[in-house]
Amino acid sequence: MKKYNTLHEVPTWAKPMVKDMQDKGCFSDKNKMDPTDDMLRAMALVTRYLEKKK
Repeated sequence: MKKYNTLHEVPTWAKPMVKDMQDKGCFSDKNKMDPTDDMLRAMALVTRYLEKKK
């Protein structure tokens, strides 16, 4: 299972979301995040949900 350690490694579609999460301190280490594709998809769903809930 592929894990992404840095923003540079994250797929293009997820980079803005992950960058925003990095800027808000959601990851303890920006160089060892370790999200998988499944985790990125789940994070995207939750992000969309929270944006629509506002």
